[in-house]
Amino acid sequence: MSRLNARQLHNETSAVLDEVAKGKSFEIARNGKIIGMIQPIRDHQPEGWDEIMAEVWAAQKRATGKTRNPVLAERKRRRR
Repeated sequence: MSRLNARQLHNETSAVLDEVAKGKSFEIARNGKIIGMIQPIRDHQPEGWDEIMAEVWAAQKRATGKTRNPVLAERKRRRR
């Protein structure tokens, strides 16, 4: 496991995250003391669009009749 100080993490965040995505872990140190760790998630599977939107689509199906969109109503009110 490699050790980074907070400034290195700040300056090289993208490169560090690329290494984490490849499976490497890092200890993070501030003022010489280890304060945390960054490591890859082993069993994480990115969610598909269907899983992300399932709750929204279910709510749309449950909606009955015409309901006013409060955002659009407020926008119309402010334009008057």
